[in-house]
Amino acid sequence: MYSDDIHFVMPTGVADTLAGSPIADFGGSGTVSDTVCFEKYKTAIFVFFWGVGTTETPTFTVLPVPTVGGSATTAIPFQYKKVTATDTNTAWTWATSNSLLCDAASDQIYALKVSAADLPLVSGVKYEYAYVNVAISNADALIGGCIIMMMDPRIAEATSDSVIT
Repeated sequence: MYSDDIHFVMPTGVADTLAGSPIADFGGSGTVSDTVCFEKYKTAIFVFFWGVGTTETPTFTVLPVPTVGGSATTAIPFQYKKVTATDTNTAWTWATSNSLLCDAASDQIYALKVSAADLPLVSGVKYEYAYVNVAISNADALIGGCIIMMMDPRIAEATSDSVIT
């Protein structure tokens, strides 16, 4: 994997709506990542990060959708790793029950790895889109955001097309 093969995505963050560039309360009372398309990529890594936030415990679930703006209720499997100290992170681990409850602590990075192979086949149609739902436990301020990296391109391109909605 070369850095040229990674498509970076970071929309403007909006509290209670969209986790993107860092804002004072990226989670609000619950939010989502941008929806990405797996048509041209096999893997997406959603990197959630926050600084100050010692009481909030976000829960992440990855939801597949059939179309842009579609809805879903069934989470799919994903792997994650956690970075809680300088230059230290855990191995990739499968999320239990397709969700991940985060620790209440400052200075956290959670990277969620989603594989296109885990997107469901429904009525003979393979889903192409997914996003991360961020459920917030008590709506305390959490200063942070989300960067998405699309990886493992199906066709290598010097400049890739948009993958967000």
